[in-house]
Amino acid sequence: MDEVYLGPTQTTVPKIGLGTARYFGGRGVLVKGLAAGLRLIDTAESYNARGDEPGAAETLVGEELAGLWDDVFIASKISPRNLAASDVPVHARASAQRLGVEVIDLYQIHGPNPSIPIGESIGALERLVDEGLIRFIGVSNFSADQLKAAQDAARRYPIVSNQIRYNLFERDVADDVLAYCQETQVTVIAHTPLALADFDGHAGSGVLHEVSRSTGRTPAQVMLNWLVGQDGVIAIPKTDRPERVTELAGSVGWDLDAEQRRALDACA
Repeated sequence: MDEVYLGPTQTTVPKIGLGTARYFGGRGVLVKGLAAGLRLIDTAESYNARGDEPGAAETLVGEELAGLWDDVFIASKISPRNLAASDVPVHARASAQRLGVEVIDLYQIHGPNPSIPIGESIGALERLVDEGLIRFIGVSNFSADQLKAAQDAARRYPIVSNQIRYNLFERDVADDVLAYCQETQVTVIAHTPLALADFDGHAGSGVLHEVSRSTGRTPAQVMLNWLVGQDGVIAIPKTDRPERVTELAGSVGWDLDAEQRRALDACA
C-alpha cells in the first residue's frame, strides 16, 4: 500500500484506509484490510453499529482489532457538542476505552461548533497531546476559514488533517478547502469517496465507465485512484464485504495516464 506523510509530520499513513460510518462488522473486514495495508481505520464517537447506541462503532472496532494495535493507525472523532474544554478529555478517554487503546493516533473535531470558541477546544486537545492520550489533532467538515481559525488557535501542535466529503462527483470543496489544505500541508481525508457506490447517477458516469474499461479497473478503483493521485489527499472508503477489501487495495500501485485524468477532471 502506498503511503504519504500526514500533514507536516514525518508519520506516514496509507493512501487508502477504511471508514466505519454505517459499518456493521463481524466478517473480518478490518483484519483483512490490515493485511492488505489499509491500516488507517477511521471511526467516531457518534457512529453507531448494528442499531446500537452512539459509540458502538468504536466498541466494534476495538473488538475486531484487539491484539493488532501495533499495526493500526486509529483515527476517531469528537462530536461538535462536546467541544467545551471540560468535556474534551472526558470524551477522548471514553473513546480510547471503547477502542481498547492507550493512545488515539488522530483525534478529530467532527465538525465546527460556533457556540464554543475554537481556541478553547484546540487548547484542550493540545493538552491531551501533552498527556499522551492523542498523537495528532485533526478536524472534519471545516471550511477553509474555519480551518484557518483552528490553525491560528493551535499554539504547540499543527492541525494535520481535514476530513471532508470529496469524490469524483462531489467537488464543492475543490476550489477553496482542497487548495487551502494543499497550500498549508493539511492532509485531506476524503470520506464518502465512492459517492455511496452510485456510479451511474451522475453526469460524469459515462466518463467513469469509459476509463474503467480502458484501464481494466473497476469504477471504484478508478474513483479512488483519481482521488489519491492528488497531492495531500487520502481516502477512507467503507465496506462490510471482505471480498471488496482486495478491490479497494487495488486502487493504488498504478496510475491513470494524463488523458484519463484530464477526462475525469472535466467530467463533474
